[in-house]
Amino acid sequence: MSKSRESNKGRTSDIYTELAGRWCGETYMWLDYVPQNGSLQKLLRELFKVDEAEALKAIPVNPVPLHFYSLEQIAVASNLPPERLEEILDGIVDRGLLFAGKTPAGEKGYALLINGYGFSQVFYWKGLKNEPTRRLAEMESDRLFREARMSLYVSDADKIKPWRYIPLSASIDPKWQNVYPTETIERVIQQANKYALVHCTCRIVYELKKGKNCGHSTDVCIKLDELASSVIRGGLGREISRDEALAALRKAAREGLVHFTDNTEAGIKHICNCCGCACWNVGAIRKRIVPRDMLMATYFLRETEQDKCSGCGNCVEICPVSSVIMENDVARTDLNWCIGCGVCMPHCPGNAIKILHKSEIPVQTKNLAELYTRLSHERKKRLNK
Repeated sequence: MSKSRESNKGRTSDIYTELAGRWCGETYMWLDYVPQNGSLQKLLRELFKVDEAEALKAIPVNPVPLHFYSLEQIAVASNLPPERLEEILDGIVDRGLLFAGKTPAGEKGYALLINGYGFSQVFYWKGLKNEPTRRLAEMESDRLFREARMSLYVSDADKIKPWRYIPLSASIDPKWQNVYPTETIERVIQQANKYALVHCTCRIVYELKKGKNCGHSTDVCIKLDELASSVIRGGLGREISRDEALAALRKAAREGLVHFTDNTEAGIKHICNCCGCACWNVGAIRKRIVPRDMLMATYFLRETEQDKCSGCGNCVEICPVSSVIMENDVARTDLNWCIGCGVCMPHCPGNAIKILHKSEIPVQTKNLAELYTRLSHERKKRLNK
């Protein structure tokens, strides 16, 4: 091998290792630790050319999703001419591997994909089950890779969680709908202005790994507002109307899927509809891998009115986390594992199920900026112990 090729090989390795660092450390992007030449570097080499890696590593890191930086701000840290830098970044946006939007000042801007917001979900949002997505899924199956990523999701029960479950309005007492307007998934849809529909990352990966589906629809995940705009621009999903978004929710409810969103009062950007078969969060609770309150924020719990229960067992069968059992022909709930999703209610012929607001409310924030700023602060504290 010539010296020039050896030099280029070494430089390429340095670039991807440095780029991998954008998803590590204290910034709440992805992993606590990435081994030299580990799976993340391999993944990045699969996705990005050298000049693209150079352009991406110039984008400032921000723990808040969809925080867009202008070309001028990015160019400060880049050796590329601004015109070439913009051309490269726009090309990555068009491939759906970088988000584009407006900066706080209203300029054209770019935002890195971060954990829970695109990296690595964008690979599967199109619903493609081909050789490239199969290779990506295999890379993500690396044990250290999975364990490091999961460490971002799990924390003590009293710590703030990135995500929460929200029931359908039909599942809860109307009085809560007035006091907590974002506590029903329909309200989240109604408060948004732009919508995009994508495929479920977890179920696509499940199919890629197992060669079969889990029996639930994949095209039921909804992106809202700025995230929807980025998804549409990158060709990752299709734009839909508000009515179509509500129809997707009804379809998910019929299948017993759980509505999963950002743990904020306002500014929610995505709605996943999760199953206990394939999805990383509901599945982990169903299998009792991680205690519910260490993984997710839940605001409701189920209660059975025993005198109305016919003992049909429908709720036992449909419960996505297996928290309901039959005892003496009456459905009883394990409140330590119930997620208050309300999936069981439409399947109860005797209207014996009530979804009640929990007495101990999890920590919640007003918007994404507050949520991810606090998450980043807590992460730094954990890493510095």
